[in-house]
Amino acid sequence: MGLSAAKNHRGSISLTGSEEEKMSIEQKSSHLAIDVTSLEESIDPEAERKLVHKFDYGLVPFFCVSYFFSALDRSNIGNAKVAGMATDIGITDVQFSNVTSVLYATYIPFMIPGVWFMRRFARAKYYLGSMIIAWSLVTIFTIFVNGYGSLITVRLLVGLLEGSYLSCMSVIATDYYFPHELARRSAYYFVASSFSGSFGGLIATGITKINSGKLESWKYLYLIEGLLSLAAGIWVFLYFPDSPSVLTKTETEKKVHADRSRRRAIYMGDTKFSKSELLATLNWQLLLSIVIQFCQDICLYGFSTFLPIILKSGLGFNSLEAQYLTVPVYFFAGILYLIQAEISDRTRLRGPILMFGTSIAIIGYIILLSVKKSAVKYFACYLICFTLYLGTGLNEIWLASNTAPAFKRGTSISFNLSLGNVAGAVSPQVYRKAPDYTLGHAFTLGCLAFCLFAIALQSWSYWRRNNIHRKILETGVDDRKQTRKHGDDDPSFKFLI
Repeated sequence: MGLSAAKNHRGSISLTGSEEEKMSIEQKSSHLAIDVTSLEESIDPEAERKLVHKFDYGLVPFFCVSYFFSALDRSNIGNAKVAGMATDIGITDVQFSNVTSVLYATYIPFMIPGVWFMRRFARAKYYLGSMIIAWSLVTIFTIFVNGYGSLITVRLLVGLLEGSYLSCMSVIATDYYFPHELARRSAYYFVASSFSGSFGGLIATGITKINSGKLESWKYLYLIEGLLSLAAGIWVFLYFPDSPSVLTKTETEKKVHADRSRRRAIYMGDTKFSKSELLATLNWQLLLSIVIQFCQDICLYGFSTFLPIILKSGLGFNSLEAQYLTVPVYFFAGILYLIQAEISDRTRLRGPILMFGTSIAIIGYIILLSVKKSAVKYFACYLICFTLYLGTGLNEIWLASNTAPAFKRGTSISFNLSLGNVAGAVSPQVYRKAPDYTLGHAFTLGCLAFCLFAIALQSWSYWRRNNIHRKILETGVDDRKQTRKHGDDDPSFKFLI
């Protein structure tokens, strides 16, 4: 059936065609093509702005705090090594790299089933809160490790318990926000991750000076961070909002939320398991996203795990200096991602922002490989910050923004994070030879260079699909051979490039 849609000056949709086609947008809102990136002014924009901010206040603090401790409890092993852990329990540099990698043997496989389980069986507050409490206890019990085998066991447990946390957060966020609102919100909890690096450095700096008590210095690090993480888990378990309806109290808020839900109909869709949507998930856009995620994760995991060691062994700083010099680097990375995410949401551009940040980071790695002076190498660490959190965070949001309906989006995010996080196992294996870590830096440089090509190809792919959708809307002729023509295949679904 032929159909053309034109927007009037207020953003509403008018229809032309046969009498059957001239039905109202309200009658067809459950399946009519709606541009999910536009804000229709059927509800007072100020009321909508207030509701979105209420979502921010009610949801984002939980995400930030919990992801802060997730990143801290996963990556603090680098600080622990600098504080003397490897020497105390008698493990070699090669064994340390293996310990760092092995976490992802359990972290990766649980990402997809974890999201499905939460959607199908669990309340978000209890599921997320229980995960945090469990991995916090494992972090605390790390003080009892006494060798290579027990440390391997602890890392496997941390990976298992943290495995689906980020993908669950990403899927939950799509229940509250439009695609073009997601980059800024994701930036908040990735900034929390960057601050965890700063916080870990500060704690490790103080712990390095502890010379009394019954515990070695690195054990205090795990004990203190584990107890703080445990408190956060209890807070999430008791107070995390299970759905947007929990935060919409007044009649005005309910009306605004209902209107936003209507306008997001194509983007949301059904959350139940669907074999057809599962098969539709497996496409070229997902493959490119996984390639980008893997390459960016090589940078993130290699840099964040080994930065204290790089500063000590590679740049010649002592243990104390290596700990506190990580603080401004991570702080800069967090602030930078906030700025980049804001620009991305305002311009509704993802690919060009990713390409810019990745290009600057490439310059940073070239400096690390080619320059001998420590001060210049330390400056290069700040250049790497341009993609450190942006690369993984914005790529994930790019995929989430351009995937519908809800089940396909959740599955795509989980696949993307699962396979992309294989980098977490690979990265420690290339960062094995101190003090210069030449292989690790060179491998990361190659990954980022290849990533530029993948980002450009992904942008072109989305631009091409937008053109196909636009022509269908303009001509009313849809000659695509595929049978799936809903969700992100609906002609008026607009992709963010």
